[in-house]
Amino acid sequence: MLAALLAAAVRPPAAYLDAGETRVPLTISSWCWAARCAAPIARSRRSAVTQRGAVVRIELAFAPTDVRLVIGGSPVKVTVQKGVLSWRATRGGGISLMATGVHGFVTYVGRLGLR
Repeated sequence: MLAALLAAAVRPPAAYLDAGETRVPLTISSWCWAARCAAPIARSRRSAVTQRGAVVRIELAFAPTDVRLVIGGSPVKVTVQKGVLSWRATRGGGISLMATGVHGFVTYVGRLGLR
């Protein structure tokens, strides 16, 4: 019984998209974390909106060892400091972030709109 409770407690860390005016949770699409894996293949429910050229951040609840960010189908170069990724918004669209840490990987999805 205890093993089942511990297995249920293992879940990947949350992440948030902070566009200055809007801060929304990213949706977890697939993950392998602490020897547990799942692929709920979820879609993003909420969008963050900002102005073109604004600094956008993604806040992770862990310090990643590798990240790959794609927005609107194109890779985006980010600056990573501990658990915070940042970049200047030059395009909007669907976001896919694959972040790897010492306990595994998580793929997050979201949406960024520009005005």
